[in-house]
Amino acid sequence: ICAVDMRPHRFGDLAIAQTSVARLNAIVLRADIGDRQIWHVLADSASATYMLTCFKDAAEEFDGRVIDTSAFISLASN
Repeated sequence: ICAVDMRPHRFGDLAIAQTSVARLNAIVLRADIGDRQIWHVLADSASATYMLTCFKDAAEEFDGRVIDTSAFISLASN
């Protein structure tokens, strides 16, 4: 989904990269909350549905999950 190596020991907390994600231009920022690895992806809003589908597919393959804004706010307040 992305050419940047996102493994924790290669793309640390507060790392940022401008890259291609699911064949779309994007900026990826890692900003951990506690012991949870959190990635923010900034991309063109017109492609949001396509990108979300790609993320859900990739997350399912690697036993991860995609959260929405309300879940993120809840996570940040813990």
